[in-house]
Amino acid sequence: MDFNLNRLFNPKTVAIYGGGWGENVITQLKKMSFTGKIWPVHPYKKTIAGIQCFKNTSELPSGPDASFIGVNRSKTPNILKELSDIGSGGAVCFASGFSETTSQDETGKGTDLQNKLLDAAKNMPILGPNCYGFINYLDGKLLWPDQHGGEKVSSGVAIITQSSNIAINITMQTRKLPIAYVVTTGNQSQLSQAEIAYKLLDDPRVTSLGLHVEGILSPKDFERLSIKAKEKQKGIVVIKVGKSELAKEATASHTASMAGNHKAAAALFNRVGMALVETIEDFLNTLLILHLNGPIFGNKIASLSCSGGEASLIADLVEPTLLEFPLLSGTQISGLKKSLGSLVHLSNPLDYQTYIWNDQKKLTETFTCMTRNPYDFLFIIMDFPNQYRCSASAWEPAINAILDAKACSVCPVAVIASIEENLSEAIAEKFIEHKIIPMKGMKSSLKAIQAAFEIGKSWHLPKLDSLIWEKWKRKKNFIINEYEAKKRLSEAGIKIPNGLHASTRSEAVTAFRTIKTPSVLKLLGFTHKTENSAVFLNIRDEKQFIEILDSIGSKLAGQQSYLIENQITDVVCELLVGITRDYQYGLMLTIAEGGIYSEIRQDSTTLCLPASETQILSALKSLKIWPILNGYRNKKALPIEEVISTIFNLQKYVIENSDKIVEIEVNPLLIKEEEVIAADALLITES
Repeated sequence: MDFNLNRLFNPKTVAIYGGGWGENVITQLKKMSFTGKIWPVHPYKKTIAGIQCFKNTSELPSGPDASFIGVNRSKTPNILKELSDIGSGGAVCFASGFSETTSQDETGKGTDLQNKLLDAAKNMPILGPNCYGFINYLDGKLLWPDQHGGEKVSSGVAIITQSSNIAINITMQTRKLPIAYVVTTGNQSQLSQAEIAYKLLDDPRVTSLGLHVEGILSPKDFERLSIKAKEKQKGIVVIKVGKSELAKEATASHTASMAGNHKAAAALFNRVGMALVETIEDFLNTLLILHLNGPIFGNKIASLSCSGGEASLIADLVEPTLLEFPLLSGTQISGLKKSLGSLVHLSNPLDYQTYIWNDQKKLTETFTCMTRNPYDFLFIIMDFPNQYRCSASAWEPAINAILDAKACSVCPVAVIASIEENLSEAIAEKFIEHKIIPMKGMKSSLKAIQAAFEIGKSWHLPKLDSLIWEKWKRKKNFIINEYEAKKRLSEAGIKIPNGLHASTRSEAVTAFRTIKTPSVLKLLGFTHKTENSAVFLNIRDEKQFIEILDSIGSKLAGQQSYLIENQITDVVCELLVGITRDYQYGLMLTIAEGGIYSEIRQDSTTLCLPASETQILSALKSLKIWPILNGYRNKKALPIEEVISTIFNLQKYVIENSDKIVEIEVNPLLIKEEEVIAADALLITES
């Protein structure tokens, strides 16, 4: 349903239900200098916060633009219905105890109440339940039952979170990040984060989006959101917490455990061009970059500091990232020698030392020599003295030099305080006024720069086919034995070893006589054959084969089923390739180092389906074993095109049968110098 959120987020009339929490909302409305009408509703109180109360909804002059329902969960649906019936614009459902309690509430009352709540709301948009509401700092409007640290702004970022406490904390930040909207969604009973974000993108005063995500209702909504964000040139940064449903059920294969949790989320957000970060610090630093500069479209950076220790530390922190410090040009070296003299070693990162600390002219020349170079991002590392016990007067020449250098800059400029408290709100505000990005923490700042770069890089990628996801219903699963699974792979164009199936011991012996040696004997019916000692390799004669059969009779437990195959020799490398149905994120492709230690080594990458051949190649290059695939120590490169073709064929097979396939794993996918062969396969279907 396409909801109109304009009345809810920018109301002229608000109704407040509930005594204690309702009074808090009115207090915050007054602090925000709200100029509209406030209508408290209470069955027996005459006034709340000095404002005359209405006894019930029917007494209201008209349907309010927005309402805060701060009563218990049982009463909430009835009030929603009353508001919907009189044409109200929307409501915040504050109470908890709805579907978010399902796992603890065996009575199911929470789920029943949520269904009643949705039925009552009809076409009226609602936030929550179990949420604080929203703050519109652009227009001075809110429905918010607690303190907050923000202030009115003319433009800024929109932050949407499921956690009300995290929302409060973010408003208290002292980086002077301009916040346009804070919206809490609670358990997303009706409106999801992605749907709200989609609407807020239409406000030209919103410069970028920050999403704190606990649960994803539909990855397709995030895909739709990303398309619009790119069209409007507004970056999105995400913190994702909580575990994928897939990870909780990962018992059958290595693929499921490797694709779960963070990797599935990372695959989705990477696919849709949203930067995924792990901490609130990274989140806020990234939003500052996106607000003042937008995404970054390259990885060439520069650093200036007056300390060799800081220069060395930042160089070490950059080393494992995608960011690069290019060498100084001849022109830069010439200019820096004039301002810094002959005693300063010139490099990038630049330690300009303290010879010129009090000389604003030379500081300006030094900083300008760097900012006139078209870096993708430039930052000056500078900590400021304690504002309560020290004087910052000695920093004035450096601050003025930074402002002058930014005025003629051809690259984004930031100031990074290595310690968070060493950059005051007043100094941050001064920098922001001049479009200089105030950031806190070296490591966090670098993560933010890389996040902004990842967004910029994604905007230049070709358009991909739409994600494959639907609301799959969970059904009984069936494990297809390896022989049948490989037959299906072969039909899909994937090479498999020459092999025969045998249902009896005598059939197995006959099959062995047909298969070339060395051969492999596998006992079918085990999900993890190696762990169950159900695989026998390098069998070279019939006597050895029969001795193995004699030793394993007890393992079959009445199941007479064997697979006898040619053993593949001269293998150079092994991969694991698996595709799983993730009920949150869609079909997920995992590519990893294969073999029995694949889950331990965790050398893997995960992609959302459908994946292009270019994406598959990039995924292979991201693996630690890529040098082996590409020809290590003058060895011949392996058949990469055939590896990609095999993975692509596996993907095509799953997509064509996505209504039935729950999971498929090839482990190992054996890679020889000239060919690629699926040596083992696990297939789980719904029928």
